[in-house]
Amino acid sequence: MIVRALLVLGGVLAWLATEASASPWKSPRGSLEPGRLDGSYVLSSDAAPGRYSEAAMVTTEPVSLPYTLEATWRRLGPEAGRSMHVLVAGGVVLIKSGAIAFYAYDDTAFAQGEWRPIAGHQAHAEHVIAVQQDRHRVIVRLDGAEVARYDLEVARADAHIGFGMKSAPGLRSSIFVRAIAIGPAAQSQ
Repeated sequence: MIVRALLVLGGVLAWLATEASASPWKSPRGSLEPGRLDGSYVLSSDAAPGRYSEAAMVTTEPVSLPYTLEATWRRLGPEAGRSMHVLVAGGVVLIKSGAIAFYAYDDTAFAQGEWRPIAGHQAHAEHVIAVQQDRHRVIVRLDGAEVARYDLEVARADAHIGFGMKSAPGLRSSIFVRAIAIGPAAQSQ
Protein backbone atom coordinates (compact mmCIF):
# COMPACT_ATOMS: atom_id res chain seq x y z
CA MET A 1 0.00 0.00 0.00
CA ILE A 2 2.78 2.44 0.92
CA VAL A 3 4.70 1.60 -2.26
CA ARG A 4 1.58 2.22 -4.36
CA ALA A 5 0.97 5.57 -2.61
CA LEU A 6 4.59 6.58 -3.25
CA LEU A 7 4.28 5.66 -6.93
CA VAL A 8 1.08 7.73 -7.26
CA LEU A 9 2.71 10.64 -5.41
CA GLY A 10 5.78 10.39 -7.65
CA GLY A 11 3.57 10.49 -10.75
CA VAL A 12 1.70 13.54 -9.48
CA LEU A 13 4.97 15.33 -8.67
CA ALA A 14 6.37 14.52 -12.12
CA TRP A 15 3.20 15.86 -13.75
CA LEU A 16 3.38 19.06 -11.65
CA ALA A 17 7.04 19.56 -12.59
CA THR A 18 6.19 19.20 -16.28
CA GLU A 19 3.28 21.64 -16.00
CA ALA A 20 5.38 24.15 -14.06
CA SER A 21 8.21 24.03 -16.60
CA ALA A 22 5.91 24.36 -19.62
CA SER A 23 6.52 27.75 -21.17
CA PRO A 24 5.07 29.47 -24.22
CA TRP A 25 8.68 30.48 -25.08
CA LYS A 26 11.83 28.67 -26.14
CA SER A 27 15.33 29.99 -26.72
CA PRO A 28 17.09 28.74 -29.87
CA ARG A 29 20.11 31.00 -29.08
CA GLY A 30 21.41 32.31 -25.78
CA SER A 31 19.59 31.59 -22.53
CA LEU A 32 16.14 32.41 -21.20
CA GLU A 33 15.39 32.64 -17.49
CA PRO A 34 12.20 33.63 -15.68
CA GLY A 35 12.41 37.11 -14.16
CA ARG A 36 11.51 38.06 -10.62
CA LEU A 37 8.10 39.36 -11.71
CA ASP A 38 5.42 36.89 -12.86
CA GLY A 39 5.46 36.62 -16.65
CA SER A 40 8.82 38.33 -17.00
CA TYR A 41 12.00 36.98 -18.60
CA VAL A 42 15.69 37.74 -18.75
CA LEU A 43 17.11 36.86 -22.17
CA SER A 44 20.93 36.65 -22.29
CA SER A 45 23.29 36.40 -25.24
CA ASP A 46 25.42 33.35 -25.89
CA ALA A 47 28.84 35.11 -25.56
CA ALA A 48 29.90 33.72 -28.94
CA PRO A 49 33.00 35.03 -30.72
CA GLY A 50 32.64 36.63 -34.15
CA ARG A 51 30.91 39.84 -35.25
CA TYR A 52 28.43 39.72 -32.38
CA SER A 53 26.89 37.55 -29.69
CA GLU A 54 23.11 37.01 -29.74
CA ALA A 55 20.01 35.60 -28.07
CA ALA A 56 16.41 34.91 -29.06
CA MET A 57 13.16 33.79 -27.47
CA VAL A 58 10.40 32.57 -29.77
CA THR A 59 6.94 31.14 -29.30
CA THR A 60 6.83 27.38 -28.87
CA GLU A 61 3.67 27.29 -31.00
CA PRO A 62 3.12 29.26 -34.22
CA VAL A 63 0.96 32.39 -34.02
CA SER A 64 -1.69 33.07 -36.69
CA LEU A 65 -1.52 36.22 -38.79
CA PRO A 66 -2.78 38.89 -38.30
CA TYR A 67 -1.53 39.36 -34.75
CA THR A 68 -0.29 42.00 -32.33
CA LEU A 69 2.70 41.25 -30.11
CA GLU A 70 3.19 43.66 -27.22
CA ALA A 71 5.68 43.75 -24.34
CA THR A 72 7.59 46.05 -22.05
CA TRP A 73 11.35 45.69 -22.49
CA ARG A 74 14.73 47.26 -21.84
CA ARG A 75 18.40 46.46 -22.29
CA LEU A 76 20.33 45.42 -19.20
CA GLY A 77 23.79 45.22 -20.78
CA PRO A 78 26.01 48.12 -21.82
CA GLU A 79 25.58 47.96 -25.62
CA ALA A 80 22.90 50.56 -26.41
CA GLY A 81 24.28 50.68 -29.95
CA ARG A 82 23.52 47.00 -30.53
CA SER A 83 19.99 46.01 -31.50
CA MET A 84 17.18 44.49 -29.54
CA HIS A 85 14.72 42.99 -31.97
CA VAL A 86 11.27 41.58 -32.60
CA LEU A 87 11.15 38.46 -34.77
CA VAL A 88 8.16 38.49 -37.14
CA ALA A 89 7.03 36.33 -40.06
CA GLY A 90 9.51 37.03 -42.85
CA GLY A 91 11.79 39.47 -41.04
CA VAL A 92 13.19 41.18 -37.98
CA VAL A 93 12.38 44.62 -36.51
CA LEU A 94 15.69 46.00 -35.15
CA ILE A 95 15.70 48.72 -32.47
CA LYS A 96 18.68 50.35 -30.80
CA SER A 97 19.01 53.61 -28.87
CA GLY A 98 17.57 56.30 -31.10
CA ALA A 99 17.01 54.20 -34.25
CA ILE A 100 14.91 51.50 -35.96
CA ALA A 101 15.42 49.33 -39.06
CA PHE A 102 13.89 46.26 -40.69
CA TYR A 103 15.73 43.17 -41.94
CA ALA A 104 13.75 40.99 -44.37
CA TYR A 105 16.45 38.29 -44.61
CA ASP A 106 18.06 40.08 -47.57
CA ASP A 107 21.62 41.20 -46.78
CA THR A 108 21.99 43.28 -49.96
CA ALA A 109 18.77 45.23 -49.42
CA PHE A 110 19.56 45.71 -45.73
CA ALA A 111 23.04 47.07 -46.51
CA GLN A 112 21.43 49.70 -48.77
CA GLY A 113 18.72 50.60 -46.25
CA GLU A 114 18.92 53.07 -43.43
CA TRP A 115 18.31 53.15 -39.73
CA ARG A 116 15.46 55.63 -39.11
CA PRO A 117 15.75 57.89 -36.06
CA ILE A 118 13.46 57.48 -33.05
CA ALA A 119 13.68 60.73 -31.12
CA GLY A 120 14.43 60.31 -27.43
CA HIS A 121 14.54 56.51 -27.43
CA GLN A 122 17.03 55.02 -24.97
CA ALA A 123 17.51 51.24 -24.95
CA HIS A 124 18.19 51.14 -21.19
CA ALA A 125 14.85 52.77 -20.34
CA GLU A 126 11.70 50.65 -20.21
CA HIS A 127 9.55 50.98 -23.33
CA VAL A 128 6.35 49.34 -24.48
CA ILE A 129 6.89 47.81 -27.92
CA ALA A 130 3.87 46.74 -29.98
CA VAL A 131 4.22 45.06 -33.37
CA GLN A 132 1.20 44.38 -35.53
CA GLN A 133 1.57 42.13 -38.57
CA ASP A 134 -0.77 40.96 -41.28
CA ARG A 135 0.09 39.37 -44.63
CA HIS A 136 1.00 42.75 -46.18
CA ARG A 137 2.82 44.85 -43.59
CA VAL A 138 4.40 45.27 -40.19
CA ILE A 139 3.51 48.26 -38.00
CA VAL A 140 5.70 49.16 -35.02
CA ARG A 141 4.58 51.28 -32.07
CA LEU A 142 6.83 52.40 -29.26
CA ASP A 143 5.18 53.76 -26.11
CA GLY A 144 1.91 54.10 -28.04
CA ALA A 145 3.26 56.11 -30.99
CA GLU A 146 3.73 54.60 -34.45
CA VAL A 147 7.46 54.73 -35.26
CA ALA A 148 7.65 52.57 -38.40
CA ARG A 149 5.62 50.80 -41.04
CA TYR A 150 7.15 48.21 -43.38
CA ASP A 151 5.53 46.65 -46.44
CA LEU A 152 6.15 42.91 -46.35
CA GLU A 153 4.22 40.29 -48.29
CA VAL A 154 3.90 37.07 -46.28
CA ALA A 155 2.29 34.03 -47.90
CA ARG A 156 2.11 31.85 -44.79
CA ALA A 157 -0.77 31.89 -42.32
CA ASP A 158 1.28 31.60 -39.12
CA ALA A 159 4.81 31.91 -37.73
CA HIS A 160 6.95 31.61 -34.62
CA ILE A 161 7.47 35.15 -33.34
CA GLY A 162 9.43 36.61 -30.45
CA PHE A 163 12.22 38.81 -29.18
CA GLY A 164 15.99 38.87 -29.44
CA MET A 165 19.12 40.91 -29.00
CA LYS A 166 22.72 41.31 -30.07
CA SER A 167 25.71 42.08 -27.90
CA ALA A 168 29.44 42.48 -28.35
CA PRO A 169 31.48 39.42 -29.41
CA GLY A 170 32.27 37.16 -26.49
CA LEU A 171 30.10 39.20 -24.13
CA ARG A 172 27.14 37.85 -22.20
CA SER A 173 24.58 40.64 -22.07
CA SER A 174 20.84 40.66 -21.35
CA ILE A 175 17.47 42.24 -21.99
CA PHE A 176 14.47 42.22 -19.65
CA VAL A 177 11.05 41.47 -21.19
CA ARG A 178 7.75 41.56 -19.27
CA ALA A 179 4.01 42.01 -19.72
CA ILE A 180 4.03 40.03 -22.97
CA ALA A 181 0.70 39.82 -24.78
CA ILE A 182 -0.09 38.18 -28.12
CA GLY A 183 -3.51 38.63 -29.65
CA PRO A 184 -5.35 38.81 -32.92
CA ALA A 185 -5.11 42.11 -34.77
CA ALA A 186 -7.49 43.86 -37.10
CA GLN A 187 -6.30 44.16 -40.68
CA SER A 188 -3.86 47.09 -40.82
CA GLN A 189 -4.54 50.09 -42.98
